[in-house]
Amino acid sequence: MLATLLLAMTAPVAMAQDADSAWKFSGDLRGGYFASERTARDGSQSDDDAFNARLRVALQRGFAGNWTFRTRAAGRFSSEQDGTDIYLRGYAPTNVGTEFGDVTLDEAYLGYSAPSDGMRVRIGRFQTGFAVPGVASKGLDRNDSPNIDVNWTDGVHLDLPVANDWRGHVIAQYRHRRGSGGVARSPLDFSDSDSRTSLFLGLENNQRLGPVDHRMLSLTWMPASLADQGTANASREDYLAIDARVAGTWPIHDDGLRLVAGAEVGYALNTPASAVLGTGQRGDSDGLAWQLQASLYDIAPGHHLGVAYGRAGAGWLISPDFRPNDALAEIRYQWRVNPKLSFEARIRERKEIEIPATARRARVDDDFYLRASIKF
Repeated sequence: MLATLLLAMTAPVAMAQDADSAWKFSGDLRGGYFASERTARDGSQSDDDAFNARLRVALQRGFAGNWTFRTRAAGRFSSEQDGTDIYLRGYAPTNVGTEFGDVTLDEAYLGYSAPSDGMRVRIGRFQTGFAVPGVASKGLDRNDSPNIDVNWTDGVHLDLPVANDWRGHVIAQYRHRRGSGGVARSPLDFSDSDSRTSLFLGLENNQRLGPVDHRMLSLTWMPASLADQGTANASREDYLAIDARVAGTWPIHDDGLRLVAGAEVGYALNTPASAVLGTGQRGDSDGLAWQLQASLYDIAPGHHLGVAYGRAGAGWLISPDFRPNDALAEIRYQWRVNPKLSFEARIRERKEIEIPATARRARVDDDFYLRASIKF
């Protein structure tokens, strides 16, 4: 990595004197009405609703030709929040990100981009996102800050051309002993000194091959981070997960109507014992996860509709979009008024896959939102 950075810094550079060298201000605001209803294992029901929002404000400046510095503050807010907490630290307060009322930096990095779509490097705190494209876009592994969530990655991201339109991704991520900025669900634990750095390796191709315009293979390695017998037990194993996704686009009508469809499958090689997760099963938990998506774009100009269905085994612990031991079904509508303003409505159901023999029924969560997104 040091050799790569040295090559980057010794490339021809000159301080730009045009607009690229000035500070640039940007941001986005996303929010709306969110409602949910839960049917518990004993059959009891509860519901919740609130007006929720996320505000992000960024400053960015280019310098020395191909270098960039960028920082961004992000906050989550709710009509039901309990106070406000402003902080800067290496871990989020929950294993899926920040809480309502939290304000922090979700970006603060130095980046380099070589000419002619060459090597790219980011060092510091940044966003990473690899997901199946679509109106209801989701990812099984690395997809920071979906919906109105706030996540981040601390570390180094190397993105470089490999061969035949393929690009390679190497992400070395630092994890704090008390948690992570990215999604890492229990019983993933970083108290062991050997678990501080995790590694993501990916091969991605976004060039069209027939109707297929996206394919990617990736591997996540989180050493000494899986508390396979529970966090109270000293036993720790490496968490190793592989993932593959593919997507394509099919024109349907000359007026722009098109179908975008994709699929993704992931498998965790080491998973915690089912007893640790309380699924009522024996042996190790299920490490298989998968999803299918289909979207119709431009049903009318700017109007899009998408559906998604997926299942994540109890041992799949790294998705921000799929909870472990859940089956998810979703339909989402989007009206993109212009590149800076859009409206969305979503209906989603999440249902437990495996339940203890003593449970009367599977837990089911139904939720709905109507939200707006504005970029500035």
